[in-house]
Amino acid sequence: MTEANGSGIATGNPLWEFSTWAYSQQGISKALLSLQNRMGADVNMVLFCMWLAHRGSNGNDLAQHLAGAVKISREWQRNLVEPLRNCRDQLKLVIDGPDLVGRNRESANALRERLKANELDMEALQILGLYGLVSTGEDDEGAPVDIASQKEDAQNNLNVYFAATGIELDHLAQSHVLRVLNGVFQ
Repeated sequence: MTEANGSGIATGNPLWEFSTWAYSQQGISKALLSLQNRMGADVNMVLFCMWLAHRGSNGNDLAQHLAGAVKISREWQRNLVEPLRNCRDQLKLVIDGPDLVGRNRESANALRERLKANELDMEALQILGLYGLVSTGEDDEGAPVDIASQKEDAQNNLNVYFAATGIELDHLAQSHVLRVLNGVFQ
C-alpha cells in the first residue's frame, strides 16, 4: 500500500476502511513497508489477517480462505501492482538523474504521481478481491471479541500467513510486526 488515501474505488468496503485506518496509525505504514521491502510480505495480506481478527473471526476465516487469499494476492501483486511500483521507482531514478530538467522534470514528476495513484487503485481492487472471499453480503462482523483476543488472533493469523508464504521473520521484522499489532490493537 503506497498511501492510505486517494482511492475511491473501495470506499465503503469494511476491509478497505480498516486497512486505510490501520495504515494511517502512527508508525504502522513504515513498519508495513519495511516488512514488504525487506521480507517480501504483502501489506494487503498483513492487513487482511489483522482485519479478520479485528472483526472477530477467531482464525476460522483465515484457515478457510488462506489458499485463495494468497493466490489472489500473489497474482495481483506480481501482475498488476509490482509492475506499476517498478515503473514508478525507475521513473524516480530518471527524474533524479541529469537527463530531465525544467518542465520535463515537472512532467515526469506529475506522471510519477499518477502512477502512484494507479498503484493505490490496484491495491484497492486487490483488497476488494480479498474481501470477496469472506463476505457473505450480510453483516460481515463476527462476534464481539475483546482487544486482547483480537490481538492474539491477529498474531496467529500473521504466523500462519508468514509460514504459508515461506517468510521467515528476523528480529527486526518481528519488531515491525509487534509495532503493527500494538498500533492496531490498543
